[in-house]
Amino acid sequence: MEKVTNKDIANFLDKQVSTVNGWASRNPKLLELVKLGAFCKKNNITINDIKTCIKMKELAKGGDEST
Repeated sequence: MEKVTNKDIANFLDKQVSTVNGWASRNPKLLELVKLGAFCKKNNITINDIKTCIKMKELAKGGDEST
């Protein structure tokens, strides 16, 4: 899996890297969410992939199979 950098995020969003860097202090929750999305985008991870992983995790813990 490829890591995502602030430069990658800036390119995805057509923003300056300095703008993304500023989010770390001004709005760290936004940066965290954007990093998650950019990581998925960079690694071609879809919502269905994420749902499958969650289901597998629940099954491994003995969770409800119908969800």
